[in-house]
Amino acid sequence: MEWIGFFSLIIILCYSEYPKKVKRLEKKVKQLQMKEKGGNEMSKLIAELVGKKCTIMTSESIIQFTGATKLSCTVLEADEEWIKFSYTEKKGNIKTKIMRIDEIDGVELEE
Repeated sequence: MEWIGFFSLIIILCYSEYPKKVKRLEKKVKQLQMKEKGGNEMSKLIAELVGKKCTIMTSESIIQFTGATKLSCTVLEADEEWIKFSYTEKKGNIKTKIMRIDEIDGVELEE
């Protein structure tokens, strides 16, 4: 009887890492799909926004602890996977942040 409990414990321990493995595989598949298509379409559009002021919208908070999903910023650099932008805090401090392009839901150009 004790061996059944021990056996089930071993099975649980073996499959506890399973969700992490699935996420890693999903990430690799996504990267392969991007390479197959020739890159991310949004990355090409964001690369054209370098040096311009815009509002970035995401489904999750952009700035930690504030919960803001919209941020007015200036795009500094962009490549196929990442975007670097700067924004001004409420206190007047200028901050620079780097974020994955996949996390962006929308961009509005400010003129």
